[in-house]
Amino acid sequence: MKCPYCEVEMEKGIIHGDRYAIKWIEETRDKGAIVNFFQKGVKLTNPWTSNSIEAYYCKACKKIIIDVNNIEL
Repeated sequence: MKCPYCEVEMEKGIIHGDRYAIKWIEETRDKGAIVNFFQKGVKLTNPWTSNSIEAYYCKACKKIIIDVNNIEL
């Protein structure tokens, strides 16, 4: 995958979660790790089935891209 920021080839990898789902929460609603457990957001993983997600890393830009097309939102 080409980086959308600098066009350099990105490295494919995996982000692993702990025992809780990894999710994206709007910055304005971020209240810290404990409270965010109860916040609604875009769940990127499901700790009951697979608590990891494929991601691409650009060494040049230091950016990580996660494709959420196949995630149940």
